[in-house]
Amino acid sequence: MQKLAVFYVCVILIFASPHAGALDGYAQRRVYEAQQYSDRGNFPQAIKLLTAVNERYPDDVDVLIMLGNCCMNDAADLTNGFKKAEVLFLKATKIDPECGRAFNKLGECHSLRGDYATGIKLFTKAIQVKKPDYNGLRERASAYSNLHRDLEAKQDMELFMRKGRMPGPGRYRDKIDMQMAGIYENVGEYAKALAIYRRMQKDRYEDGRVLREVACLRGMHKPDEALKVLTALISHNKADDIGYLNRARLYESMGKHAQAITDYSTAIDLSPSTTYLKERAAVYDKIGRKDLAERDRKEAERM
Repeated sequence: MQKLAVFYVCVILIFASPHAGALDGYAQRRVYEAQQYSDRGNFPQAIKLLTAVNERYPDDVDVLIMLGNCCMNDAADLTNGFKKAEVLFLKATKIDPECGRAFNKLGECHSLRGDYATGIKLFTKAIQVKKPDYNGLRERASAYSNLHRDLEAKQDMELFMRKGRMPGPGRYRDKIDMQMAGIYENVGEYAKALAIYRRMQKDRYEDGRVLREVACLRGMHKPDEALKVLTALISHNKADDIGYLNRARLYESMGKHAQAITDYSTAIDLSPSTTYLKERAAVYDKIGRKDLAERDRKEAERM
């Protein structure tokens, strides 16, 4: 799990749940402190505080979930932490079978180890219980995507966007938007994906998202517009070998071999690569320069 997802889970208003009402003032302060540590990525300290609270209140579901989430994300003990987390989430589902968050987190454990089928069952449960966690829709969409069940993933993400408690602008919202846009790409709805990427770029520009814009424009059969986007990217960062590489590939798809060779050459100068050399060799073949193609392939073999 990435820290951004961790932050979203950890800002749950713990004290609003019926289970947390049993905590005394001291325990509540320890939980609050643990939340602060967790938000900053200091999971070992958060685990220490939450473990002490859990020993006093072993059946508090919110503490179990928060402790499990910290264990899952503790980079200092990922293997054991993951196992501990699964035990804690499972216990939470037994104590409160109507707690959607518990089923959602348990589903994440299964999905993270590649058991998407079980994950989907648990995410479905998370959505259907009396206290649903609509994050289960987003997690189930991710599991569907990993199983290449893209239409089901799209349906879940669109429903999540309507029913979920959407965060404001920020890294976690970006993660949600990127997932939605990626699913639209997978089902060939490039215009919808492009709209999301461009809205995100207005909020905060990132070079990496430009390549997603280009992929969408190519999927929409708009190579000239894609070319303008890549040229703007290169103007923004003239040392971006990936930008030159992608423009070279676009030029080549348009039959503009000379321009493609120029961009491949710049990409090779910036970051020598066997891939770049082999691709430039293929273009040399097309224009009848077998000697240059052979030179590139020999150079690639030496790298």
